[in-house]
Amino acid sequence: MNKYLNGTITTTEEKLLEKFDASLMLDKEGHVFKNDDHRKQVGKKLLKRIHDKQNRKSDKSWVKVAAAIAIIINLGVLTYLGLNTENKKTVTVSQIVETTEWGQRKDFVLADGTEIKLNSGSTISFPEKFLGNTREVTLVGEAFFNVAKDKTKPFIIKSGDLSTTVLGTSFNINAYPKSNDILVTVATGKVQIGAKDNTVFLLPNEQGVFHKNSDSISKNDVDTNSLINWQKGLLTLNDITMKEALDVLEKWYGVTFVIHDDTPLDCHITASFNNESLSNVLESITYVKKGLSFQPLKNSTILIKGKCRDND
Repeated sequence: MNKYLNGTITTTEEKLLEKFDASLMLDKEGHVFKNDDHRKQVGKKLLKRIHDKQNRKSDKSWVKVAAAIAIIINLGVLTYLGLNTENKKTVTVSQIVETTEWGQRKDFVLADGTEIKLNSGSTISFPEKFLGNTREVTLVGEAFFNVAKDKTKPFIIKSGDLSTTVLGTSFNINAYPKSNDILVTVATGKVQIGAKDNTVFLLPNEQGVFHKNSDSISKNDVDTNSLINWQKGLLTLNDITMKEALDVLEKWYGVTFVIHDDTPLDCHITASFNNESLSNVLESITYVKKGLSFQPLKNSTILIKGKCRDND
């Protein structure tokens, strides 16, 4: 302290003195400051006191000592609690939104190397660059993720009330707004899904189902290949009704089917198409369901006529 007063203190000694006094304040920080705003207000007052004391002249040694102590403590607090905001820089990161229309799919890579395949009618938002301790994105619709490994920054996907957390793995999330469930299907690695107080861990060939109505989660064993074939361009219709098949085709190709005379299409169909055009798909359907016919109309609308039976 004497060296500080007479100006003979070295830089190293001054830093040690600041660190010593600042450590005392840090130890009591929780009792001194109510919140960050309160801490900033105290910092401004301390700076004012420093300037006032430096400008005030007095012959009394105890005043000089008190002023020196205040200056040292104030400098330490400013240094270790970040009250000197002049050196702080605000980092802003742009938010990117990727969207696909029905019948459109999109591939892209995030800043951390994570690969994403976005399915039709879906939207995903993510920061241009990941800062902080997590990598967080928001998904509406369906996407396949191949997450780049980073054990220090978990990758988190927000899908409504469901959160999916991983460190590095590949998996599929189906979270369309109109669906009653959100499906998370794991291809490789380990995935954690959670909603409110429910948490479930998933391994390869396991699917977690978040039931929106009950806020509950169930887990099933599944054939992963058949559930994530869409990202390979493989369209699979597995023993579903023709009406259900038309709903799938509408989303896949971005068209609208109009049923003539509201004919019930309750016959079943099983088929697989590998990157086929819509015309080829419809031709194949009419081949196996000979009572049906399709007629293209305007604005990507297709009229379907006739009836179909399971014994066709």
